[in-house]
Amino acid sequence: MKSKEDWAAYAKKYPCVKCGYCCTKRPCAFGVWDHKNNRCAFLTEDNLCHQYDKIIKHPDQWMSPAFGAGCSSPMFNTEREKKLCEMNSRNDS
Repeated sequence: MKSKEDWAAYAKKYPCVKCGYCCTKRPCAFGVWDHKNNRCAFLTEDNLCHQYDKIIKHPDQWMSPAFGAGCSSPMFNTEREKKLCEMNSRNDS
């Protein structure tokens, strides 16, 4: 199991860009799978967690879901790549 310090170092290297990818692969311990849409039922249209306020108060939330702990799938994640390109385009403007 990684420590909070390990997660912090990882998050700095691969920050979460809120692409929603992880929530389309499987739900966290607080999530519910939406079989019709193939994603967590709590994933909002803008790729945020509808349960965030509830989850963030839980003492074990730093591990699952690891909000702020970086991207769990930085490689071969086309959704993340698209989001990074969008962010870079806005920064270049």
